[in-house]
Amino acid sequence: LPPETDAPSGPPRLTSADLTALTDFCRGNIWAAMTGATPSYYALGVTDDNVNGVAVALEDATGQRLLQSSQLSLRQLMPLQATLYAQAEEIGKALASRGMNASRLGELRLGLAVLYEPAMHGTVAAPDLRGIDARRHSLLVVEGAKSAFVYNQQAAAEESLAEARRLAHVGMPESAAVYSALTLTNAARFTLANAPLPQPGARVRPAAVAGSFYPAEVAELNGLVDDLLGGPPVVPEVWPAVMIPHAGLKFSGRLAADVLRRVVIPERVIVIGPKHTRLGVDRAVAPHEAWSIPGTVLQADPELARDLVEAIPGLQLDAAAHQQEHSIEVELPLIARLAPHARVTGIVIGSGNLARCRDFADGLAACLKAGGQSTLLVISSDMNHFASDAENRRLDEMALAAMETLDPATLYEVVTRNHISMCGMLPAVIVMETLERLGGLKRLCRVSYATSGDVTGDRGRVVGYAGVLLG
Repeated sequence: LPPETDAPSGPPRLTSADLTALTDFCRGNIWAAMTGATPSYYALGVTDDNVNGVAVALEDATGQRLLQSSQLSLRQLMPLQATLYAQAEEIGKALASRGMNASRLGELRLGLAVLYEPAMHGTVAAPDLRGIDARRHSLLVVEGAKSAFVYNQQAAAEESLAEARRLAHVGMPESAAVYSALTLTNAARFTLANAPLPQPGARVRPAAVAGSFYPAEVAELNGLVDDLLGGPPVVPEVWPAVMIPHAGLKFSGRLAADVLRRVVIPERVIVIGPKHTRLGVDRAVAPHEAWSIPGTVLQADPELARDLVEAIPGLQLDAAAHQQEHSIEVELPLIARLAPHARVTGIVIGSGNLARCRDFADGLAACLKAGGQSTLLVISSDMNHFASDAENRRLDEMALAAMETLDPATLYEVVTRNHISMCGMLPAVIVMETLERLGGLKRLCRVSYATSGDVTGDRGRVVGYAGVLLG
């Protein structure tokens, strides 16, 4: 805690005695939550200030972080004691669920930090760290749902920012905001991160959207796939990449099937789609050995997945990002029918820019060259979402025309500038950039286009679907 004589002017702030009392208040309520005892709802004699953040961390004697809880609001104040009470209850219940004996609580160190008065200091790419005092301020980094803060009395602001950037797993420094906050804490050094950690997952990834995006009953699913693949006969050709939609099979499955049945599907398939959920890390390859869908199991390629992680910056093996994701799974019934021999590697992309797409493509192309196997790259993407049918078709034509220039930068620029909600735009740019590195992107063939209105009859609010061959 900074010396009380150096306390800033303005509303009363906590004293060293207040922090000690609040630490005891928190520890007592953790114990109460673990044992079922009556908690203390208020720490008598301690200021109940309105604050911008509260963080609690439990560590063992070796400094190993066991549990943490934080709440941060850069705009709206929160009541200190009520917030701390809720955090203590959360931690106590978590410890009890792990089977920890409440008698061990006294062996653990409890760190407490209270944050006030956040101020913005630019971005991680272009920070302005003037006016930051390490005795008083923590450095915060916020990128989307990821955040971290670092308070270190002995470190320069630049060092604390670098640590916060690392803890938050910043992917795009130019869009990650930097803040300082007046910080009162019982520790000379306090760090906390809210960023997902990669999860190993099960050996077989279970079907997550069967029964919603496609039938869960085996006979019904087989019948639907039979129908979707029942178009006029075609002779499959070798194409290195395709783009197909991932809406429910009854909406976009016929179009996806029409593309896939025109392609020679090799033993190795990489499906790259957008990340629709907040679960897991931002760029994730599925770590599983196989994919389960009703009636069958498709093999994955764990060795390739590990090679991709080593080759591609920011890509991680993470089951959580794939746990509820549909952009890969919806394509599996068609791939399983057309190429039961194929080993499918699934990748989801949460965010990015053109530079990150190019970095991804550098690694992906290098990995594919080193592997020496024929690989089909599948872009899983719907086109624009939720405009009228006429407007959707206009916007989708702009995006498809941009793809036909065979310049991935043009696709990125057109979709971004015109706010076209093509959810797989980043995967499409990555694949196009990858093809350029593998010998050139020389041709693109549109197979078909439709909107959800073609199925539902509702032309007022539709989603677009496009099928494309790339080579």
